[in-house]
Amino acid sequence: MQWNVNELENWEELRSFVDTALLPIYLYREGKEVSEHAWRMNYLLNVAAAIEQKLKGRVLLYPVSYHFAEEQLAQQTPEGFNFCVLLHFRGDRIRAVEPEQKSNLLMLPVGDEDLESSLRFEVTVDVLYKEIIRHWQQRTSQ
Repeated sequence: MQWNVNELENWEELRSFVDTALLPIYLYREGKEVSEHAWRMNYLLNVAAAIEQKLKGRVLLYPVSYHFAEEQLAQQTPEGFNFCVLLHFRGDRIRAVEPEQKSNLLMLPVGDEDLESSLRFEVTVDVLYKEIIRHWQQRTSQ
């Protein structure tokens, strides 16, 4: 489920099935052209959307959270979800605010090499969505 009016119309009836919040986080860094930032942020959003499609029915994909890298980023996670997944580029320093949810929080870094490659994109999505499933299985078996 994606964060838009059409999909959220049925939120109340689907809420009990959606147990995972997926939050893509983009950090703006000095030294890159605006077009490169747009390309990178779009790539991150496309990875998140592809993961959501593979896990449709259990995941609510939030809009991209955009921050400046110089900020001390402490990402708050939404309440009411059994699991929370923060998706970000490798090397970004992000921490979650709620340490008590740490066991159900999954930080997934996305590599930023070769962003034009469709094969690299497919492999990235495949690896990350399987990592979420593994995380679910580990947490529910405990």
